[in-house]
Amino acid sequence: MLADGINIPFVLGAGAFVLLPLLAFEIFAEAYVLRAVWRQKYADLCRFTLAANILSLLAGIPVKMFNASLYTLLLPQDLAGFFARYPFAVGIGSLNYFLATIAVEGLYAIRWLKKSPSPVTKSRLFGGILLANLATYAVLAPLHYFATRPTTHVKLFTPDTSWSSETNTTVLFVDQNSQLNSVRVNGSDLKRLVPAVVKDYLISTNFNFCLFRAGDGNLHSYRRDTAQSNLVWQTRERFQMEQVAFSPSGEHVAVAEREGNYVEVIEIQTGKRTRQMLLPRFNFNGPTLTWSTNEMKFYLRGFDSSEQLAVNLQPDLTLEIQSIINTNGLPVLACFGRTGEGGWYGSDDWGRCYNSDSCAALKAWSEPGLGSSLRIYRDGADERAVISLHVNPGLLHLARFYFEDVAFVGNCQECLFGANGYIYLLDMQNKRVGMLARGDRFILLTDRYRKRF
Repeated sequence: MLADGINIPFVLGAGAFVLLPLLAFEIFAEAYVLRAVWRQKYADLCRFTLAANILSLLAGIPVKMFNASLYTLLLPQDLAGFFARYPFAVGIGSLNYFLATIAVEGLYAIRWLKKSPSPVTKSRLFGGILLANLATYAVLAPLHYFATRPTTHVKLFTPDTSWSSETNTTVLFVDQNSQLNSVRVNGSDLKRLVPAVVKDYLISTNFNFCLFRAGDGNLHSYRRDTAQSNLVWQTRERFQMEQVAFSPSGEHVAVAEREGNYVEVIEIQTGKRTRQMLLPRFNFNGPTLTWSTNEMKFYLRGFDSSEQLAVNLQPDLTLEIQSIINTNGLPVLACFGRTGEGGWYGSDDWGRCYNSDSCAALKAWSEPGLGSSLRIYRDGADERAVISLHVNPGLLHLARFYFEDVAFVGNCQECLFGANGYIYLLDMQNKRVGMLARGDRFILLTDRYRKRF
């Protein structure tokens, strides 16, 4: 409730709007059933059911916490399994609520009926509580299910993507073992590119040379043709792949440290290094470092001022720095990776975020956490959803399911998206979803993931 950006009055008001009618239904419906079983006055029973349901409502808080843990065990992490198993899981959860309600209201009824002038036997007491709650749960349990069930326009989930028409489109991704792989969108031609723990990466167009942030938080390099791996930059800084670059041959790597406000060049084969402190200060967003098609030159921007620099690498590895004004047509080395604007930071991990994309008139938006949804819609005044997947669209949001990156493929008929450690392909025309791979942090070899200056 104390998180930034939450409208507390709205949350409380919406909660009351949902809770009060449900509570009123329980009070009056249970009192009606108990009147027939206990032979008590209806007004007195309404006062009893009011207090009993407030107590059972409070008891539902730990039950909700227990159910959240239980759903983690019962519900599969993949979309097809989640959608198929959800009715069973929510049925078990509703049973837990029901048992807690019977126990709490039964104990309260024993205490309440001691003061009643008309004694009630234990069998009638618990029989009445059972019947009253069976009557209300017959309405509330289905309502709970329909309010929280996952919904989608998808008609078919498939275990693979062999049906894809994008046979020549290659996807790079980090698999469940945290190693970098490539695969075609139809699931063919799977290759391992970097046999090491990869958290973030920048790779050459031929996949031979890769800079990557490893599990230790440092920058490493890997060359496939020689299977050579090197520790390039050991740092405590939470750097992005915008801050690093490699030369056309892969023999030189440059890094720009935001905290130290310097640029450093490393010669991979010899391990030689040169560092140059910079006069202009890097801004809050940090530096962007891009290598040119010239082995001995790279570019640097991202200062408090609008200054942009060209850095020339001399034969003795010293640096000659020049200001540049016109950046149009700079010969920038083509490479791909998770670069651009918009990032996320976890407790021990971080990276770029790609939770939206557009293609022609279509827009795609994925939302993690409580929203838990992927929505594709037409841009414009009428933003009707073309297709959507909502894991927890209801007011209770019983389980966590994280939708991640999203990217249109080819002619806008197919869309890649990540969710809960899986990468899926969505066929919008036929409303089907296939699982491409287990993994995350995918990119396509398109301009969206091409490093720019």
